[in-house]
Amino acid sequence: MKLISLVTGGDDAFGCDYALVSLTSNLAQLACRRVAMLKEQKHMDDSLVESYFWDAHAEYFSPWLAERETDADALAEALERLPAVAGDWMEAPAEFSIPDSLRAGVECGQMVIREAGVVFLTIPKHTSTYVYTAEVPLSVLEKVAAA
Repeated sequence: MKLISLVTGGDDAFGCDYALVSLTSNLAQLACRRVAMLKEQKHMDDSLVESYFWDAHAEYFSPWLAERETDADALAEALERLPAVAGDWMEAPAEFSIPDSLRAGVECGQMVIREAGVVFLTIPKHTSTYVYTAEVPLSVLEKVAAA
C-alpha cells in the first residue's frame, strides 16, 4: 500500500510538501512491534510518550519543484483526487512514483512511535526545520501487517 500525507513544518521547508511511504507488510509489522515495545516500556515508566528510530522509508517531495507549471498543477490535482485512508493519509496507486526532479533533499529521517500509530519526520537539507507527516493509525498498520 502506498500512502501519501501532507507534511507539516516550518515555512523554510521548501520542497517537502508531501511524503510517500510504501507501507509493506514487513514495514507495518516492524512498526507494530515497535508500538508494542513502547507500550511495554510505558508500564515501567508512564512518562514515556514516544520513541524515535532512524528511518528512511518516507520519500519527501513537492509538485511545485516541477520545471513546468502545468506539470506541477497536474500532479497537485491528481494528489487531491486520491482516496483518503485515515486522517490526512491518502492511498496512491501501486504504480505511483516520484520523479527524481520532484524529490526533496532531506537528512535525519525518523520514524516516531506512539501508542496510537507512527509518524515520519525529517529535516529538509540546508534548513533547521523539522517536517512531519500525519500519524499512520495503529489500525491501518495492523491491517497491512496481517496481509
